[in-house]
Amino acid sequence: MTRSRQHSNADLGGGRPTSTDRLFIYYAVADQLSREPRMKSQLRVIGALALSLAVFMIDAFTTVNGAIAVVYIVAIFLVAPLGLRAIIAAAIVAIAFTLLAFGLQHGEQLNSSALIRLVVCIVAISLTTVLILRDRATRTSLVEQARILELSHDTVIIRDKDDVIVYWNDGAEKLYGWMRSEAVGKHCESLLKCRFSSEEVQAAFDLEGHWTGQLIRTRRDGASLTLASRWLQRKDDGGRPVGVIESSADVTAQLQHDEARRASEQRYRTIFETAGFATWESNWLDTKRVLDQYTGDISQFEDWLLANPQVTQAAIRGAIIRNANPAAVRLFQAGSNEKLSGTNLCGRYLPESFPAIAQLLATLRKGEMGAENEVRLKSLAGEVVDVVLRVNILPDSRDWAHVLVMAFDVTERNLSRARIEQTSAELAHAARVSLLGQLSASIAHEVNQPLTAILNYARSGERWLLREEPDLTEVSSSLQRIVTNGNRAAEVIKRVKALAKKTVTPAASFSLPEIVEDALGLVRHEAKLQGVKLKQSSEGTLPLAFGDRVQVQQVLVNLIVNGLHAMRDVTDRKRELRILLGVAPAGMLRVEVRDVGMGFAQEAIGKVFDPFFTTKAEGMGMGLSICRSIIETQGGHIIVRNNEGPGATVTFTVPATPENT
Repeated sequence: MTRSRQHSNADLGGGRPTSTDRLFIYYAVADQLSREPRMKSQLRVIGALALSLAVFMIDAFTTVNGAIAVVYIVAIFLVAPLGLRAIIAAAIVAIAFTLLAFGLQHGEQLNSSALIRLVVCIVAISLTTVLILRDRATRTSLVEQARILELSHDTVIIRDKDDVIVYWNDGAEKLYGWMRSEAVGKHCESLLKCRFSSEEVQAAFDLEGHWTGQLIRTRRDGASLTLASRWLQRKDDGGRPVGVIESSADVTAQLQHDEARRASEQRYRTIFETAGFATWESNWLDTKRVLDQYTGDISQFEDWLLANPQVTQAAIRGAIIRNANPAAVRLFQAGSNEKLSGTNLCGRYLPESFPAIAQLLATLRKGEMGAENEVRLKSLAGEVVDVVLRVNILPDSRDWAHVLVMAFDVTERNLSRARIEQTSAELAHAARVSLLGQLSASIAHEVNQPLTAILNYARSGERWLLREEPDLTEVSSSLQRIVTNGNRAAEVIKRVKALAKKTVTPAASFSLPEIVEDALGLVRHEAKLQGVKLKQSSEGTLPLAFGDRVQVQQVLVNLIVNGLHAMRDVTDRKRELRILLGVAPAGMLRVEVRDVGMGFAQEAIGKVFDPFFTTKAEGMGMGLSICRSIIETQGGHIIVRNNEGPGATVTFTVPATPENT
């Protein structure tokens, strides 16, 4: 250490030093002595030995009367700063010299006076040694305490009765920015610009002699600090105040953190209470205990829950609601938060929601901090509600003691979706009927041909029977042709009925080439009238498609009819419409309908699927829009592009049948 810590009694506030003052005086002395050179220590030992020998010589070989041996105490004081061993050694030497001198001086001529002086000297030396050792122990303890104060990160400042700084520790230097040499002797309030209630401090001093509280001070760089401070009033032996010793800790950052936390908690509370969606905080400790009973493969956990619905029920029963916001109270039609707090939702979830809940619990059990799924629950009033349930385990709650649950009411959304799907189905049916109307001539031709053939073959068979010798072979041949043409007419009617029916067909596997053939059968006469050649090709063997067969066929017929219409005005090239089937990525099948018509204007490419957009004077603009809706509902997509040559190509995809279906 390079700076002196010595302070006079006057520096510490006048009067006799208190125990606190002595602590710092002892620390300064010990610190000073600890830096004494080795030579000084040796001189102390030599001086003590010389003094002891001189006293011994005088005591042993002179006739000086009195307890001269008491002077050995001076030698003990000389070596006292050198440590415990030096003190004890000096005391032993002093007592030994005293006894030896007594023996040499008096021999066998003992008298009571000499013996009393001997005892007095030995007792004096012993008592002095004990007092020095006790003082040293006290001083050592005080020095250690002083070192602790010096090493403390808290600030320690001693002020006199005039508020002048007389001690300033390292913690004060680091916190306030002034060195000890700059601070000592300065007026504390002027230096640190203290802000506190002096009346409160004085009242505490008068009542208890100390004060604890917060105050604001200013650093050297001008920054304000908030301190948690403890002040002890220093008094002299007469009980008169002589100053203050204080210890302070910087709590500025802590207060800022606490304020930020309070603000955050207030924001959270405001959001929680005013959110337009249901939110509640739950204790899921028991839920986690229930789920932790499973010790098998975590990848099979969801299947285990599905196979054991009683476990799912127990897990739901263990989720206890702590607090719910007003939106949750409204969702459950509870009337008040108290009716939800402390309860669980067992019995609120409908059985059909258990698979969704099992999936949600399995996600959390695998270590995810959040999970979401749609479930159906029943309010306290018995009303069924569809909700999207979002469960979040709070970051500081690995034991699931604090779980935040959010529920978004999607009942109206689901009802609206159902209405839209119903409307879409009805619109698609209307479009199919309209499409059949456009193909009525072609359909009539397709039906009329086999009916005409049936009539001709029936008349022919009748003639063969009316002969004198009926030709039964020819009659049988005519009947077979009648059956064939009847089946042909029935197949045409079957296709028309399939497109015209209004019922929703469940998704199932079907053959794409077959529905292409059926679609071409409906438009073949129309194509023949317009001089269009129809071609169908496939890129190898295709897997079965999966979806609504009728609606996919409707899309095909619509696109084929659009292609035929697009080639009405083509006169400079062969009219041809090609349908190409193939495999697309991601488990999809691809269908391309390509014509050689006029194509689309560039600005119309992005609008062809918009409702009511049409490039035909007689069109309504709903055909392609309905096609897109159908294909996207099936899980595919549809696009249109102009060919590099004449015409355009419409491509759509439908899912292939999964391998495990």
